[in-house]
Amino acid sequence: MQLNPSAILTRRHFTGCLLLCCALLVTGGPLLAKGGKFDVRSANTGLQDGVYYLAARVDLRLSDEALEALESGVELTVEMQIEVNRNRNLLPDNQVAELSQSYLLRYQPLSQRYLVKNVNSGEQSSHATLFAALSEIGRISTLPVIDEALLKPKGRYEIRMRAVLDRNTLPGPLRLFVFWGDSFRLESEWYTWSLRD
Repeated sequence: MQLNPSAILTRRHFTGCLLLCCALLVTGGPLLAKGGKFDVRSANTGLQDGVYYLAARVDLRLSDEALEALESGVELTVEMQIEVNRNRNLLPDNQVAELSQSYLLRYQPLSQRYLVKNVNSGEQSSHATLFAALSEIGRISTLPVIDEALLKPKGRYEIRMRAVLDRNTLPGPLRLFVFWGDSFRLESEWYTWSLRD
């Protein structure tokens, strides 16, 4: 009987998740994330040809558990969440735009390289170190956010962003274990600034 290569990969992926879950059980389940932190260091927007573009720097450090999962064959998804809100005096702020930029991070044990895929554009890159891969994910430049024509001329607008490790994209067996703990709960605080400064 001949096995499909993708079936072998799926079986290996499932086995890796199962071993990781067993390790979490042996150590008492998910603990607080050790050494992991997401932090938006800087962000700003600029207007060019009628479109507001975002540039940002985000510091991404994985927890010990997330790093162990990555090196066991689990793909991690880092999502940059961005919102544009209109400030109103007597009413609650109104959300005018919401978008996300997602990156898939994968480790290849044979080549010992880290792959980064921009889920939105499909672009991929390969890195020799985890630091280089996370640095690329955290370096955002000229990301289109909103068309100026969608904004009221004298309206006051705020934009905010945060970085999140998307736990919903984890494989089923692992998602079940991380649901109750904080080992994969990596998200930055919201970073807020005025859109039209």
